[in-house]
Amino acid sequence: MKKIIPWRALAGFCILALVVTGCAGGTKITMTQEKYAPSFKANDFARYKGKKLVLSSFFNQAQNTKTYNYFSPDNKLNYEGNVSLENLYWNSFQKAFKHVGVILVDYTYDGSHPYRHGWWWGAPGPGGYKAPRGVAEFQFILLSMTDQELKFKALIFKEGETKLDKDFTVTMAPAATEDKAELERRGYQLIDLAFTTLLRDRDFQRVF
Repeated sequence: MKKIIPWRALAGFCILALVVTGCAGGTKITMTQEKYAPSFKANDFARYKGKKLVLSSFFNQAQNTKTYNYFSPDNKLNYEGNVSLENLYWNSFQKAFKHVGVILVDYTYDGSHPYRHGWWWGAPGPGGYKAPRGVAEFQFILLSMTDQELKFKALIFKEGETKLDKDFTVTMAPAATEDKAELERRGYQLIDLAFTTLLRDRDFQRVF
C-alpha cells in the first residue's frame, strides 16, 4: 500500500530542509575572487606606497553568514563566493593592498627557535615563523555581514605586540536593482568600502 504523507507534514519538512541547507535565499549573485579588481584611486592612498605588510589571517565569525554566502537583510539576495568568504576577502585585500603600493611579504623562519630541527621533508618546523623586523602583521575578522552593513575587526601586530584592535562598521544603501551583474558589482563595492574605510582610519594610519 502506498503511504500518503499529509501535506502539512510535507510542507514542514520542506521548510526545515530550506533552513538546514541554506536555500532560503532568493536571487543568487555569484562573486569570484578572480573578477574582483579595486575600483578606487590608488593615488588617494599614496601614504602607503612602499610600506611592507604581512597578511596574517582572515576569519569569519559572522553568525548571519554561511561559509560561502552572505545575504540581504530580507534574504531576497544571496551573494555566493566561489571560495569561502574568508578567502574572498583575503584575496581581494591582497589585490587592494598591492593596488595602493603596499609590499606584501611572507613570514620568515627564525632558525634559532627550539623547533629548528624542521620537518622530515626539509621544510622548517612549527613555531619559528615571524614577521620580518619592523614589518606589521594584519589580521581581519568578519563580525557581521549583510549587503547593507558589514562589521569587522582589524588588528595590527608589530614586534609581538598588539598595536591596533579596532571594530569597524560600513554601510550601503539597499540595492536598487535586480540585475545580477549590477548586484555582483555591488558585492565588490562592499569590499572596496571596507578596505578604504580601514585605510582612511587615523588609528590604522598611526600604527602602519
